[in-house]
Amino acid sequence: MAAIPPDVVEGLRWASLGAGTLLIAGFETFQRHRQTARQRHITMRERWLDSIFARPGQEIIAVQTIRNSLMAATIVASTTVIALMGTISLIGPVAVHLALKVAVGPGETAVHPIQLAVGGLLVATLFTSFLFATQSARFYNHLGYLAGFGGHATDDDRRQAKRYVALAGRYYSDSLRTLIYLAPLIAGILEPMAVVFGAGVIILTLRWFDRGAPHRND
Repeated sequence: MAAIPPDVVEGLRWASLGAGTLLIAGFETFQRHRQTARQRHITMRERWLDSIFARPGQEIIAVQTIRNSLMAATIVASTTVIALMGTISLIGPVAVHLALKVAVGPGETAVHPIQLAVGGLLVATLFTSFLFATQSARFYNHLGYLAGFGGHATDDDRRQAKRYVALAGRYYSDSLRTLIYLAPLIAGILEPMAVVFGAGVIILTLRWFDRGAPHRND
């Protein structure tokens, strides 16, 4: 059986990386236009906020609930920034090694460019998750002040609070989902052709969790 030429293998690896990235981007775009669990949770949080403003005296409960959510977002942000620093410390020397080997002579690299590309996507994904988590914490922090107004909140305060609770929840959800998308990239470090298959498994898993209505047996 004839061996597959190295150029063909390299092309398949790049194709797998590109296809996996497009699959995930397309899935996220498609899900945002569907009535999924995340959309239902946004509505639930908005209704909760309306009930808080409608019943003066619940300000302490509201602020405590928001602070719990703020703490969760802060933990995600802290975890991702630590993982980001660790990933950069590992990939940085590899990138320097690759550059030096290329400078000495083409074709002598111990590290393939596709692996470096996967590593770069790992860093970008971690940073994106960190960014979403920090924005979630930011809006939860502002929301805590607005919820503290209670019965003294103006109509403008209520509208702003509903916008903040929707954004905070959305960003927190996005930060967690972005971390989940690290799985096919981690597999891609070992074998880039596994990226597209890993992306498919993650998409099927998230699609099940995103289902819009619970099953009757749930």
